[in-house]
Order: sequence, then C-alpha cells, then structure tokens
Amino acid sequence: MAGWIVKRDGPCSKCGTLLRAGETAVWVRGANRMECLACPPLPIFDPSPPPVDSGVAGLSARREQHRRRAGLEADRKARWGNRVGGWVNRFAEEPQSIRAWAIGAKREELLGAALARVPGLIVLNDRKVKGTRGNVDHIAVAPAGVFVIDANQRSGFIEVVDKGSFFRSDLRLIIGGRNESKLAADMGWQLKAVTAALIEAGVDPLPPIAAVLCFIDPNWPLFRRPKSFDGVRIESEASIVKVLGEPAALPSAEIDRLAQVVAEALPAK
Repeated sequence: MAGWIVKRDGPCSKCGTLLRAGETAVWVRGANRMECLACPPLPIFDPSPPPVDSGVAGLSARREQHRRRAGLEADRKARWGNRVGGWVNRFAEEPQSIRAWAIGAKREELLGAALARVPGLIVLNDRKVKGTRGNVDHIAVAPAGVFVIDANQRSGFIEVVDKGSFFRSDLRLIIGGRNESKLAADMGWQLKAVTAALIEAGVDPLPPIAAVLCFIDPNWPLFRRPKSFDGVRIESEASIVKVLGEPAALPSAEIDRLAQVVAEALPAK
C-alpha cells in the first residue's frame, strides 16, 4: 500500500466514506482499490502455535536395540567373514544386552498405545532431559493433572512389604521376591525435571503433578494390592486410564498450554 491523491470522487473500500478528489488516501496495489486514512490497517495474522511433538513411544530404546544388533553383526562378520558371520547372525541367540532394549521398547509401545486411546489428554512420549543420558518414558497432561510415567514389566507379585521391626518401619517395593525399591527412587529426577520445566515457564499455580510406576500385565497379590510406594503411584496400563481423568482439575485449553510448555522443555528423544 502507498499514499495516494484521490483522482476522482469515490467511496473507501473499507468503510464506504466518500473520498473527494484531491484528498490523500491509500491505494492498495494489486487490488485496485482505495481506502481512507482513518480506517485501521488489517490485523496482522497471528499464527497458532505449532503442533505439539508427541514423540514416539519406545523409539530411543528401539534405536539402541538396532544399533547394538548392527554392531554385533558387523563384529561377527569382521571376525569370521561375511559368509560364516552371516550364518552366525542368522542362527545365534541374541544376547541379553540386546534383548533388554527390545523388551523395554515393547513395554513403552504397549503403554503408549493404551494412553493414546484415552480421550481428553495429551501424551508426550520418550522425552529427553537436558544434562542427563536418561529419558522420561511418558508424560501425560490430563484433566487430573500432569503425570510422569515410567513403563515397567516384571514377573512375580508386586508388593509393598515392611521389612522393619516393631519400633521402626522399613517399607520396600518387592517384585517377585526381589527388592525393587530403586524403581521408585529413580522417578525423583524425572519428576523434578518436569516440575522445573513448568516453573521456568512461569506456570503459576502449578497443576497437580504425580509420578507413576505403570506395570504392563502385572501380577497383583490377592489382598492388599499396593497403590503407592515412597510417594510414587503404582498402576497398571488398565488402571491408569481411570486415574488420568479423575478428578478433573484442568480445562482443555490449559492442557494444551501445559503440553506445549513441557514439550518444548523436554523434546522428543
């Protein structure tokens, strides 16, 4: 658009005001129309924020599995030649160090699929945390708040057992007879990373934030099924679906905003 002297009488194309010949107006090039100086300019288009990158459940574990497998296969061929090495690669049992990554990827994929079927929430999968080599399996921003979720799969009954004495309690997370209390302890840095991301973005007040150990196809004891341990919720891929929506604390617009904040601070791995 450029300043222009009206050549002959005519209306403003925006408001219809009659513009007299000799007055200063605005000529819109390309559109071949004039506008009066009093009309405000067209509003600047404010694009909506980019879509949240939800990530892919289990992607980093699956990549590590493939990387290790490719390295092992290359080592075998270098040692025994392409023919014998290829035969060994085809029939040899995959070592536990590689199978563990495949199992980890699978459980994250299963839980990610279960969470994706829950309406009204945004799930961020496989998030990296700056300054660490670890990742957060899933972050669900739901009507009930923000949930930091670690996917697990263990054999044996999942119990919280007091190994202390009459005078002093010593609760432990026991799975299949083994002390797995470290699983809950490891949730601390993950919960801290998500909370810090919200605080740094100026979110005030903070939404409800909870850490969850979510077990795929768990074995619960017949009585006293554990609900939490050391401040960490204990759920299955079935029970967590109910937890995410009750009670509703966040409207949909706030869910969108918080998911955007967390996704930018903890990008997909």
